Amino acid sequence: MLSRSISRLSAVIASIEKVLLMLLVLMIFIFVLMNVILRVFGITIAWADEVAVYSMIVSGFLGASLMLRARIDPAVLLVYELTSARVIRALRTAVSFATVLFGVLLCYFCWLWFDPLALAAAGFDIPTFEGATFNFTYTDTTPVMGVPLFYIYLIMPWFALAITIHAITNLAEDMGFVARPKGLLSDLQAGE
Repeated sequence: MLSRSISRLSAVIASIEKVLLMLLVLMIFIFVLMNVILRVFGITIAWADEVAVYSMIVSGFLGASLMLRARIDPAVLLVYELTSARVIRALRTAVSFATVLFGVLLCYFCWLWFDPLALAAAGFDIPTFEGATFNFTYTDTTPVMGVPLFYIYLIMPWFALAITIHAITNLAEDMGFVARPKGLLSDLQAGE
């Protein structure tokens, strides 16, 4: 039952990531094309470049999370060709387990980085928080637009949580607790 719930949660997260990724790629295309066309006329819009760069960074994290869930991440296919289906299944399970550990560690490091307990202890007063922790995460700004980088940094906890959930789902599938849903891209498998 828990495996199915996590699998459904993973599907919801993947759906959200797909939509966001498409929007971000569209934004990158529009802003870069707009700037290229305007530069022909001697007009440069610096904020458009900045939006495109940060959109590309965020889309990289969303794409990596989706690749993990769809299992289209890079694999050592030669190993799959030289081993039996049983060894391949064991290797996949080990990789999924290692990815779960990585995701959990990344969640922990994001917790340390954003330090919500210290922020709450400071009464959500940013200068007090910074003075006590020397953590300037909440006041860094982008060079051109002056937007707090904190909003862009939020992709890290999202990514950490998403890959943890996707990896747990992949592990549950590897261990046979839940069936792999139809329609997901899957990696190349020897003998299948």
